[in-house]
Amino acid sequence: MDDTRIDKDRKTLEAIGRIYCAAHHAGGKDATGLCPACRETVDATLARTQVCPNGHEGNCQDCAIHCQRGEARERIRQMMAYAAPRMAFRHPLMTLEYLRKKRFGI
Repeated sequence: MDDTRIDKDRKTLEAIGRIYCAAHHAGGKDATGLCPACRETVDATLARTQVCPNGHEGNCQDCAIHCQRGEARERIRQMMAYAAPRMAFRHPLMTLEYLRKKRFGI
């Protein structure tokens, strides 16, 4: 997988994690603004996307194979559900990139 794709995924997941973590967890944040539980979720999700059998094309929610299972999948879904509406205001360029990728599959 392309290094720029990995970097974009990392930045996006960390932005989602920061939004969620700021609203749900107090204290004990690392340099990226994540508590240990949110850091673990972001790192686990990024690790799974790097070994995606489909080459991580498109968006995970549109994939027939879900790499995340059980509790890990539910945690990232909760984070994304909370952060998604807020991303447009806090990270508009990331949001536009996501919408472009979703619409055109680029």
